Amino acid sequence: MLQKAIRRNRPHAARQAGRFLLAVNGNTLLRRLNAIAAEDIGLADIHTVGIAAACLARKTIRRQLGGDALVTDYLIRRMCDARKSRAADDLLMAIETWPDLSGDRTRFAEMSNNRLRSIVLGCRDLDRKALALWYLVGTRRCASDHLTYRVGDPAIAFQTLSDLGVAPTLVAIAQENFTKTQSMLAPFVALLSLENDIVATGVGDDQTPVEDFIGDVPSWAHDQYTRPGKMALRRLCSEEAGMVEWLHAHVPSRSRLKVAGELLFRVEGQCLSRRADGPLSLKLRERWVSECLSLPPDVTRSGMAAMLAAIPTLNQIRKDVLTGVQS
Repeated sequence: MLQKAIRRNRPHAARQAGRFLLAVNGNTLLRRLNAIAAEDIGLADIHTVGIAAACLARKTIRRQLGGDALVTDYLIRRMCDARKSRAADDLLMAIETWPDLSGDRTRFAEMSNNRLRSIVLGCRDLDRKALALWYLVGTRRCASDHLTYRVGDPAIAFQTLSDLGVAPTLVAIAQENFTKTQSMLAPFVALLSLENDIVATGVGDDQTPVEDFIGDVPSWAHDQYTRPGKMALRRLCSEEAGMVEWLHAHVPSRSRLKVAGELLFRVEGQCLSRRADGPLSLKLRERWVSECLSLPPDVTRSGMAAMLAAIPTLNQIRKDVLTGVQS
């Protein structure tokens, strides 16, 4: 709920989730806020990403600023209201699953650090620079189900970003974020800073599917990454006519729940308020949406349409599942 409420500029729901996480496990909240800053805000508001990294770096800093609750409340409000871009995450997910990189994903894993560094510094292709950077950091720290295990060396990777021309302040922000998250999102934000057309001057809100409340929790908080949300999605895949028909026509039975979860994320989970995507960000987003599901783009689009039409049914199933879980 925290991350999706920030994406949708729902400060009350985001603060509610943040306070709960702070009480249960403050370190989880601090890591998640850093991850959200890189994943959903990025270059659209790099000042907010930097402020989050600075505030969350040390407990003594937060104590001087008024304590964990005050600081995290402030960051959550600021992140809700920030201009947003998911370009780094769209790039990350394409690096993992875009078919055109299948050979490089295997080949780059066998390269030396010096060879990977040369690709980051000299290759004109953004995707291959990003893949080389990931292997240079190492999948031991930034694991992926789609990339080969490689130890890597983050220090060399960040020095390479600096040598590539990334601004020193941005390299420092990316390093601090990486220290807390062990994710490639912040290094990719730094890499994208050298590209044109990442961020637009204006903002717009994504069109979002119909939503409901289950108690005081928005329906979209129950997605495939939560136990009740996964139970509801499984029922949808076996009961809702449109989804059943589409899945049986295009997806093997063993993959249907996973593919349905990916479709749900595309139509509901990744929606942003105050999206500030420039032309390159839009291109990265469109490629991930339509070309990274191991299905033809037109089939993926028809699946998204089927999922969008099924959201009202899914919301009712979510209510039924949550009622059963709570009882």
